[in-house]
Amino acid sequence: MVNLFDSYKKYWPVLILGLLIIPSIWFLLLPGFFESDDGEWMVIRFSAFYQAFADGQFPVRFLGRLNHGYGYPVSNFLYPGFMYFAVPIHVLGLNFVNAIKAILIFSMAGTAVFAYFWLSRIFDKFSAAIGSLVLTYTPYHLFDLYKRGSVGELFAFVWVSFTLLAIEQKNIFFISIGVFLLAISHNTIFLLFAPLLFAYSLIRKTLNFKDTAISFVFGILMSSFFTIPALYELQFTNFAATKISNLSEYFVGFNLIGLSSVFIMALSLLVFLKFKRKDSLFVLFFFISVASILLSQNASEPIWNILPSQLVQFPFRLLSYLIFGAGFLAAFAAFYLKKQKLITSGFILALLVFSSYNYIVPEKRVFKDDSFYFTNEATTTVQDEYMPKWVKEEPVERYKEKVQIVRGGGEIKNLIYNDSKNITFDVETDDNSNIRINTIYYPGFGATINGKESRISYDNPNGVMELEVGPGENKIEATFGESPIRLVSDLISLVSFVGLLGWTIRRRNKND
Repeated sequence: MVNLFDSYKKYWPVLILGLLIIPSIWFLLLPGFFESDDGEWMVIRFSAFYQAFADGQFPVRFLGRLNHGYGYPVSNFLYPGFMYFAVPIHVLGLNFVNAIKAILIFSMAGTAVFAYFWLSRIFDKFSAAIGSLVLTYTPYHLFDLYKRGSVGELFAFVWVSFTLLAIEQKNIFFISIGVFLLAISHNTIFLLFAPLLFAYSLIRKTLNFKDTAISFVFGILMSSFFTIPALYELQFTNFAATKISNLSEYFVGFNLIGLSSVFIMALSLLVFLKFKRKDSLFVLFFFISVASILLSQNASEPIWNILPSQLVQFPFRLLSYLIFGAGFLAAFAAFYLKKQKLITSGFILALLVFSSYNYIVPEKRVFKDDSFYFTNEATTTVQDEYMPKWVKEEPVERYKEKVQIVRGGGEIKNLIYNDSKNITFDVETDDNSNIRINTIYYPGFGATINGKESRISYDNPNGVMELEVGPGENKIEATFGESPIRLVSDLISLVSFVGLLGWTIRRRNKND
């Protein structure tokens, strides 16, 4: 019995950690959902994403159900990672709400567990567990969950922890996978953390500069199927001309920073000055923690007026750094305060409870049938900023007919369509006619008339597709697929993944 206990002893910290993070996800385990800034929008977006995936789109870019059924290319631009992961969860039987809740549970638990294993490579297991708990219960982390409902950000944090662990393990394959998953999980979190992760790797020197750089390059290249079209095709949208948010409304007060975080930073600084005068990791995490706090305050607004703030949108988003900074600094302090470790850790956890209790409960739970989400046709973005430029009059209600004759006379027959991939129908006209398909045009759509390619016009106020047809019977098909730039991007992703496998195998054989 003793031997059995000893053999599993190394797993006890993870089990205990798992039990201690249950309060952070408790309300995700209960029936229903909760009101938040983005949470229900993400359920709606995922339901439309799944429909597009089921329609045959891959990668999924254009969500045909959204925008009152006229379509919206949001998944071409905004963090599709969590939705790809949610697809098999939904296929296994969970409804759309529960699939997103499963992603949120995985995000909170995964971030904590990977953070524990990462920190345990640097400190002892007890200190690593304290750091992981601080990371989990830092006020902004819970605020991101229950107030903002930011599924993409929370999902991205998993891959930050994962990549930090992979760096400690000197695992070039998983470093690349982590960078790849981070890139498709959340645009802004990737921009914030990719440089930090690279700097961390250089400081730790677990790999040489060449291997580190190659690992990151492979990860970025594998994300090309998403990142290249997202960057290139912004020119087709209203994004650059749209003000997403008013910076002055998104600075934060002390509560979201938390007394626990301030105490941890002060304590770790004292420990650093007393015990460790040369610790580059401390300097890195202390610096990002201080910077994130300062830049989240309204006094920093002049700096934000200089920075490309549209990429970050909300100054409080910088507190994402504080999640990992506070976690590392807590583990750092606990590790070096050996004689006072238990007392110090207990005080940290008490302050953590005091700082976070207001954020661990959602403001309001909601109980809506799944049909509310998979029939909702909102764009799911703040200002419809990814609407194509050629849409001068945005839809305000669902069309009455998917296909209509707007000039000439005739009859539409045998209409078969799914919103995201294919539309086929027959039209019989007496003379030259103009046929309107009430789907917004977006690059990738093509049309044939009687099997021959036909030009799509979209120079109308609604930016929807129109075709000119001659008299008689005509069979029309409109299909959404990959544009040349997307095909190249897809190929880069595929070749990069194969290249990563080859490079990894070659290194392993060389080391053997």
